[in-house]
Amino acid sequence: MRTQTGFWARATLLATLGALVLSACTIPTPEAPTPSAPVVLELEPEATAPRDVEVAPEPEPADPLQVRIDEALLGMELRQKLAGLMVVTIAGMNPEVHQAFLDEIPAAGFLLERGNLNADVYTIRDFIGALQERSDFPLVMAVDQEGNPVARIPGDQFPGARVLGSGDLETTAAAFLARQQLVDQAGANVNFGVVADVSLGSGAYIHSRSFSTDPAVAAEHVAVAAGVEVDEVAQTLKHFPGHGLVFADTHRVVPSSEITLEQWRTTHALPFVAGIAAGAELVMTGHIRVPSVSKDPATLSDDWVAILRNELGFDGVIITDDLRMLKASGEEQYQDEADLAVAALVAGNDLILLAVDPGRDPSYETYTLMLDAMERAVLDGAVSEDQVDASLRRVLTLRSVLGTP
Repeated sequence: MRTQTGFWARATLLATLGALVLSACTIPTPEAPTPSAPVVLELEPEATAPRDVEVAPEPEPADPLQVRIDEALLGMELRQKLAGLMVVTIAGMNPEVHQAFLDEIPAAGFLLERGNLNADVYTIRDFIGALQERSDFPLVMAVDQEGNPVARIPGDQFPGARVLGSGDLETTAAAFLARQQLVDQAGANVNFGVVADVSLGSGAYIHSRSFSTDPAVAAEHVAVAAGVEVDEVAQTLKHFPGHGLVFADTHRVVPSSEITLEQWRTTHALPFVAGIAAGAELVMTGHIRVPSVSKDPATLSDDWVAILRNELGFDGVIITDDLRMLKASGEEQYQDEADLAVAALVAGNDLILLAVDPGRDPSYETYTLMLDAMERAVLDGAVSEDQVDASLRRVLTLRSVLGTP
């Protein structure tokens, strides 16, 4: 409502004064008006709209696992970090021998070969369990358990890829579920078990271990096999970019393929794309040259690692195939295992796999020389410690979810 001001206020004042004059008996002499004190009006400040204040968002709560990994890295010397990128072989089933090695070189873990698995699954499990008890992060305890013809743990009666590829996907899923359960029962936690190679035909070395000569069929079965989940057992795709690119056996030679990158993308890449999408935790690089992409075998090629990371979007752990296979090729440039380890590290592999023959090197001095060379490579600037840290983060993230007996 509006207040009484202006004309209406003055009219009211004059009417009041007239009434006072008529009621008075005498009219006093008017006095000079006394100046009144100035009226000071105190006005309330106008209400103002609140200003938009940018409030910083609440920080995301820290991931406890990453905090744990950060703390682990802060407590490590460079040599310890590099040792954590090694997967090795030690003969026999004596956990004290394996532990003595780890006390000197704290490797990420072990590839278990026939000499480590020459027992029933319960004895194997006890052996692995004794080692895991002393490790802050679960050790990588890896096996090649593809199924016939490559099955290291006794008792694997389930079909291998060659048989499964000609059947339905449900049978493949059932076979790989049973196989992963066997691996878990034995106490191992990483299976180098999914062959993602497209065979060139019956004359190819990898033919008996691959699902199909048809990339689409192979991709379907690889996706099913890699998608099988058994708690705490990680799946590995191999042998990137595809052993099926060549006929020869990479245990004996370093073969080459004349395929172009565009041709590869529409053929041999498909099973790896499918397996990565299905959730495989590791990819193994293979000892195959593709000159159209790199002069080096994929295990030593930063070009292939970049394709795996950037084109295929793989953010898990990349592990080399066994580097002793390169030495077995007889090629002069591949005769020093320490140099091979450095080249694999520089290329961007996260885990360096080297199986040493204890008959030739009973003291495992090869691993010390390998670690020395990797350390020099970082100190000399051939590879950055930031890259080492990034690889170790991926490895420790993987290890944190692996099972222990």
